[in-house]
Amino acid sequence: MRSNRKIVVLTSLVAMLSLASALLLFLAPPPLAAEGFNSLSASDHGPFLDEIFKTSVLPKVERWKFIYIHHSATSSGSAHTLARAGIGLCDHFVIGNGDGCQDGEIQIGPRWNTQQPPAAPPGVDSIQPTCISICLVGDFDHSMPTPTQVRRLSQLVTTLQTQFRIGADKVIMLNDTVSASSVGRYFPVTAFRDQILP
Repeated sequence: MRSNRKIVVLTSLVAMLSLASALLLFLAPPPLAAEGFNSLSASDHGPFLDEIFKTSVLPKVERWKFIYIHHSATSSGSAHTLARAGIGLCDHFVIGNGDGCQDGEIQIGPRWNTQQPPAAPPGVDSIQPTCISICLVGDFDHSMPTPTQVRRLSQLVTTLQTQFRIGADKVIMLNDTVSASSVGRYFPVTAFRDQILP
């Protein structure tokens, strides 16, 4: 009788552990999808940017040497709408302005998830393959970025600078051209540079 009770208890314990494991697997968030876009909400607090390093291909410190920032030259958009036919999203990250995606939302593109180089945005023929490319939604030749966009950009850039040891002199912003390859004439370059690491 005592032996049967031990078997019943052991069997019940194994069954409960199996059920708990299955439930945890079911509830676990999926990894970044190679063809999809993951987002970090503008309301995230704390070390939320650690999520950008949870990619399908492990980011390597020696892989990335520069950070390139530009605007979309559109009044609205998202990672999905900025993707181009045959190329997909040119950038690693897109930061929303509240029209097309949340203000300050950081969208993570497939190129970052697979640690692939960026594609050249409209207005330039090529882009350095060791560049991390960030696009801010907005036309900054006609208006300024939102304060939330600039704050989230500085958080993202300083996180990337720290992880990949990228100095401020390697944070590139073109402003001598009127195209999507620049940051636009109303982007606060000096104030932004004061917020990032030297």
